[in-house]
Amino acid sequence: MTDAATDEELFNAAAPVVIVISDACGKTATGVVEAAADQFGADSVVIKRLSNVKTVDTVCEFLNGNIEEDVPLAVFHTIVERNLRRDIRRELDKRGIPSIDLLGPAITVISTLTGEEPKYEPGRRMDTEVQEV
Repeated sequence: MTDAATDEELFNAAAPVVIVISDACGKTATGVVEAAADQFGADSVVIKRLSNVKTVDTVCEFLNGNIEEDVPLAVFHTIVERNLRRDIRRELDKRGIPSIDLLGPAITVISTLTGEEPKYEPGRRMDTEVQEV
């Protein structure tokens, strides 16, 4: 393989795709993905967002229309409802798509800390106070 062929392959290679899936607007997950992507070169990944997800079928339809052969793909998601989160994870696993659940572990830890059951309602509450230190 010549240097020219290597340069051409690099030039024509599509950037990896990160799909953000959310049951609300997706700003939280998108912010995390953007912060992580900022640690790499400009345009190192393409971010696509699927918001207001209520069913795994919605995810399947989106994936069917947005997966390109030979383009690396990963999914980051913030799905509140446990069964939907599980079903999406199973679908992604079945397709061999790496994924990161950004919200489930956080809900579990806060539930353990508070001793309360989560509400499992998507969307951001604005009455939570964050203290600056």
